[in-house]
Amino acid sequence: MELRHLRTFVAVAELRHFARAASLCNLSQPAVSHQIALLEDEVGSKLLNRAARRVSLTVAGEVFLEEARRILGAVDRAHERMQEVARGEIGRIRLGATSTPALYLLPPLLAGFRREHEGYDLRFEIGPMHALAERVARNDLDMAIVAGTLRSAELQARTLSTDELVIVAAPASPLARSRTLPPRQLEGATWLLREEGSDTRRQTAAWWHRHRLAPARTMTFDHPQAVTRAVIADLGIAMVSRLAAAEDLASRRVTALPVKAALPARPIFVVDHPQKHHGAACRAMLQLLDRTFPLGPAASRRRARADERPVRD
Repeated sequence: MELRHLRTFVAVAELRHFARAASLCNLSQPAVSHQIALLEDEVGSKLLNRAARRVSLTVAGEVFLEEARRILGAVDRAHERMQEVARGEIGRIRLGATSTPALYLLPPLLAGFRREHEGYDLRFEIGPMHALAERVARNDLDMAIVAGTLRSAELQARTLSTDELVIVAAPASPLARSRTLPPRQLEGATWLLREEGSDTRRQTAAWWHRHRLAPARTMTFDHPQAVTRAVIADLGIAMVSRLAAAEDLASRRVTALPVKAALPARPIFVVDHPQKHHGAACRAMLQLLDRTFPLGPAASRRRARADERPVRD
């Protein structure tokens, strides 16, 4: 069923005149008659009663006129919406993030995005890195902001920031009173860990291995805030994101241990698909990220390395 046939039918039905409808549609009268005949054949029913100087609707024609107006109205609205999209007046972005950037880096940025672009539909969710990367590759998400390392041959990544890791303890802990702590002195402490598969957990295990530590006492938590709350309660020590611990460090609810060894740092990336067409909302988010985390173009974009293990933040 062609839209032009529907428009021609509506014109004839409203004007009750073939010649006037032909003029309105910029067609010849035989062309109008032909289109109406094709439409009647397609719907399997007579739509118009034709008399010498009068045109009227059949019962089927009255029903079909309502549906034709509804269809044409929906098409016109779709065209209007597409024009608004092309002008950048409306749009949608589906953004994912791993825990640390989602909780400690992005809230002010997302609030600023909403203030600047009230007409855009912002959808945001938190998840593990490997799941977010798969969804970006499938186009279930437009982009994701992740902390850690990433394995993907499909996605491209731009570094936004660096997240340092720090070992923290409760201020009352005997370890907090030391001037310097060699890594070996931390082996006997209770270590508070993130869940298996998290990047913080992986970084902690790699640091242990590097310094030949094998702590016997550990406790596992599945959220960065749960780890810092456990540290505050003096249940043990933990290697955590400095971003995640910033408020607790500033308020002295936890203290950074003076470890006599380098601690890990990890990049925070925005990842998307290099072949994806970004609409106005996605372009606006990328521009906001560029303003918030300005890096030189030569250093800003690289392929996600394919030899790294998929992890979660």
